[in-house]
Amino acid sequence: MAALDTITQYVAVVLAVFTGVYNISLLALGIALARRADGSLRGQLRLAHERSVALPAGWSLFVLVPCLNEERVIANTLRCLLEGQPGVRIVVVDDGSDDTTARIVRAVGGDRVTLVRRALPAARQGKGAALNAGLRTVREHASRDGLDASRVLVCVLDADGRMTPGAASRVTRRFADPTVGGAQLAVRIRDRDRWALRLQDLEFWTLSALTQFGRMATGTVSMGGNGQFSRLSALDSVGPYPWTDSLTEDLDLGISLAARGWAVTSTTTAFVSQQGLTSPRRLLRQRTRWYHGHMSAIGRLPELWTRPAIGFPGRVELTGYLLAPYLVTLPASILQHYAVVRALCGNSAGMPRLVPGAVWLNVLAWQSLPLTAYLVSTLLYWRRTDDLPVWKAVCWSPAVMVCMYLGFAASWRALWQIITRRRHWTKTERAVEAPVTSGASTAPRRAHGDSPRRHARS
Repeated sequence: MAALDTITQYVAVVLAVFTGVYNISLLALGIALARRADGSLRGQLRLAHERSVALPAGWSLFVLVPCLNEERVIANTLRCLLEGQPGVRIVVVDDGSDDTTARIVRAVGGDRVTLVRRALPAARQGKGAALNAGLRTVREHASRDGLDASRVLVCVLDADGRMTPGAASRVTRRFADPTVGGAQLAVRIRDRDRWALRLQDLEFWTLSALTQFGRMATGTVSMGGNGQFSRLSALDSVGPYPWTDSLTEDLDLGISLAARGWAVTSTTTAFVSQQGLTSPRRLLRQRTRWYHGHMSAIGRLPELWTRPAIGFPGRVELTGYLLAPYLVTLPASILQHYAVVRALCGNSAGMPRLVPGAVWLNVLAWQSLPLTAYLVSTLLYWRRTDDLPVWKAVCWSPAVMVCMYLGFAASWRALWQIITRRRHWTKTERAVEAPVTSGASTAPRRAHGDSPRRHARS
């Protein structure tokens, strides 16, 4: 046991150093940027109530909406796009739906909406294949209209996604920098009256969004599947099929753009809202798929380090991001339980001592570290939102452990799938929503059922 204790001590040190250097520094950078841009962490919420803004002159924007049996939500999504994003053109890719999705698109859409229908066996080959099919239509439109590919943007929006009014125009301004090839919006979860949806909103709107803002410093913001923007010329530089068959095709695209020297950024001037999951089983299945794709992407590291296009800070940041499941999540899941077992069964906690005295006191001292992190995260969430009083935020901090254990379970399941060469993707049904009325493009609605998110991935 002494050898195991020594190994555990080293793992604890590595874990603490990596978390401090990587995660905390990105979070601090993100907080500073958000406060500087919006005046406060809560300032971004005002965007949901602002007026739509037309696209800047000389720019074109196409929104790709991949659909597979999305009759419950597609009408609301199209109405919000047509009303809240002036000037954008929409390409809906019906990937072999056997419900009324296509009929609804035709009924709601006008001359700004193009429907691309895919049939089996070509259809239902993954989200990446559907997006590549939609991109072919975008390229045809751009060629026919004589558009400059460097001034054409392609947005990927999930069938349940709703961007803040004028988001397309505000994001376009980020591409005035010719080195920017992609941008990713922060994500909110709607219908936050349920505890599971509240936890997901805390994760996306606070931890994910703020660290994404921090990654703007290196131009390596992670692409998500909802509210993802790319310059058409950047997509062309990746190849005819920029989206791969990876389980996280969005993350894969971000790596491809970075490897070719394109910066990927974010913005505090827009965000996207989406449905969340309430079923624990479906939530675990979704996170397992995300971890599977994330952990598999480690195979892209040689490409990042051999291509001279991406700068050294960007390579370091992306390396840390891709290694995080292996250096943080998996080791932490072992460390968390080993210390408790050693405290109960032995005379050592298997980790460096923070306080003198009994072993159980040292275990409590170490457990106080994640509990403090949970408390800080909920207080940051309280500063980022306007529908949760501070006392409730404090009470929510122990519940954040659910997110930690969800990550533990999903990462080990994903690792097993990678080892056994299993690839599994199951689409989750959307929740039924009330029809969106004029001016309610991002207003929350009560949902009944389950549906997948995305930050960012669907």
